[in-house]
Amino acid sequence: MKKILVVIVLGLMSLSVQGQWYTRSYGVEDINDLSKAQLNYALQRAQANVKAGKILTWSGVGAFSAGLVIVAISLDDFWEFWDDDNQNQFVFGSTLMLLGMASTAVGVPFWIAGASRKKQVEIALLRFNSSAYTGFKQPDQFGLSFTISF
Repeated sequence: MKKILVVIVLGLMSLSVQGQWYTRSYGVEDINDLSKAQLNYALQRAQANVKAGKILTWSGVGAFSAGLVIVAISLDDFWEFWDDDNQNQFVFGSTLMLLGMASTAVGVPFWIAGASRKKQVEIALLRFNSSAYTGFKQPDQFGLSFTISF
């Protein structure tokens, strides 16, 4: 029994060491150790996660709402006459509601994790943007320019 507990504790400790997404993906201990290309790729992936989370969440809300309307229609004359057509509507609406809840339950964490990762990457990308620190923006060509933003 003691051996099993030791293995479980060591397993949990090893999982907590690799808890950050950049440690698992790139093998670095700090997000500031990533290159600009790696950060841009991570930003694209984070934006894709946010988009997928929004799509899953809102489609789940729509499916749940449609299922709720179908169930309400099938239960409209519930006490008067209950036939196979009402049962089919009820089962279809309930299934649609369950699928909507599942889609929303998957979409919300995608949306939150993607937004959090996007924020982290955007903050890390600021160190590559010289205008964020100096107020001056250097163009890609030679020369010096001054940009005033209102």
